[in-house]
Amino acid sequence: MDTNNVVDADDQTAHLTPQLIIAKKRQNDEPHTAAEISWFIQQFMKGNVKDYQMTAWLMAICLNGMTNEETAALTEAMVQSGEVMDWSLWESLPAIPHKVDKHSTGGVGDKVSLILAPLVASFGLVVPMMAGRGLGHTGGTIDKLEAIPGYRTQYSAKEFTELLLTEIDDKSGGEGPVGVAIVSPSQNICPADKRIYALRDVTGTVRSLALQTSSIMSKKIAERPDSLVLDVKFGKGSFNSNIEESIELAKSMIQTGELCGIQTTAFITRMDSVLGYTVGNWLEVRECIEIMRMGESDLSTTLCWQRSSDLIEVTLALAGQMLVQGGKATTINQGIIMSKENLFNGKAWKRFKEMVRIQGGDLTCVEKYPDAKYSAKVYSNQSGWIVSIDSMEIGLIGVLLGAGRKTVEESVDFSSGVEFHVRPGMHVCDGDHLATIYTERSTVLENAVQRVRSAFSFSNHGEMVALPPLVTHFLTKDSIEPFDDNVLRRS
Repeated sequence: MDTNNVVDADDQTAHLTPQLIIAKKRQNDEPHTAAEISWFIQQFMKGNVKDYQMTAWLMAICLNGMTNEETAALTEAMVQSGEVMDWSLWESLPAIPHKVDKHSTGGVGDKVSLILAPLVASFGLVVPMMAGRGLGHTGGTIDKLEAIPGYRTQYSAKEFTELLLTEIDDKSGGEGPVGVAIVSPSQNICPADKRIYALRDVTGTVRSLALQTSSIMSKKIAERPDSLVLDVKFGKGSFNSNIEESIELAKSMIQTGELCGIQTTAFITRMDSVLGYTVGNWLEVRECIEIMRMGESDLSTTLCWQRSSDLIEVTLALAGQMLVQGGKATTINQGIIMSKENLFNGKAWKRFKEMVRIQGGDLTCVEKYPDAKYSAKVYSNQSGWIVSIDSMEIGLIGVLLGAGRKTVEESVDFSSGVEFHVRPGMHVCDGDHLATIYTERSTVLENAVQRVRSAFSFSNHGEMVALPPLVTHFLTKDSIEPFDDNVLRRS
């Protein structure tokens, strides 16, 4: 869909009323036009459509759904309700780099963005990433980055564009713009989505494919990237428990992105176990730094692959496709191989340090970050092969420890969380050290220890069980294919 199709032209909307829009979707005899949806959202933001009228329309959408074109029109109307990224400043460069972003539907221990964004930017692509805070069992990228002292995440759309243009520090050995930043969307980005989501949250209209899609995609489309890669999760720690739901959501988001003029693809990834070996804001930042520095020694490389192979594999898959869409690789396999190289040779780590620098962060804290006040070790009470670590339960334990929040108003403890010393696919004996818990809340330790121990699932047969594939499918606007993850393995 051409963004110019979303209009408020008098000759197309003079006859419209809120009642007419609501009735049309309730009867569902024919789809809305882009002009009708744009008008309705504009009038809602002006106060001429009341909350109860918007709620009635949302319920009609929840019951009757939307076409792909309607969903794209709703997404673009949400985008147009606020600030949109303006890339005109980049026109002064000799060549304008390809702008590519990634979105994940969220999970437990999902810290991919912290590695992925600087890794992709190290190839000369621009990664303008807007990310969110944690809520409930899922963590938030912004909370993790704010665990770095001084790291600033709040910028206007104009400031964000200027930030990406900041020149690389001469001391880092590079040149040109840094080209990567991870920020929190300002209040002026997609304000219609914020108001609509607040109504959905209290009226039972959250679980709607069209409304989910438009809410997710509006923030990404407001960045005006050239292309987008999606990580759509399924499993215990995901918002979608089964793969079929995740595939349908991925298809809907791809169609919306494409109709809004943005090349969009998606991976379907499993979220039954915690991603990586840590859950908790600073703990996850530290793990990502370890991965980006693992090429400094063979011991570091081996240790990172043992503890964080799942996290590395998802990151490489996404990076490989982002390089394809950005014109740096011709196939995803080539993109993955190139991404491995820049992960091992330190270029991703250098770009991460540049990103932190331009956003005011201080990485001198890495070796002396303050520990949480209280900690406890979790020991196994049985022997056997670990099949999984319940990601939903671990996410909820993270909230209990203070690493996450139940409501948007709550703050988080940066040092709290869980560090795992064993991973799915490993064998443990009775009494082995499974995990360490960190918190500022002494009263929750005993309960947390019991719950973390219970989150481990073991093979019923006492034998090693092959773990299911982590990345299961790859989708484009035209196809869905099983993903061959052999290329992701350590070479």
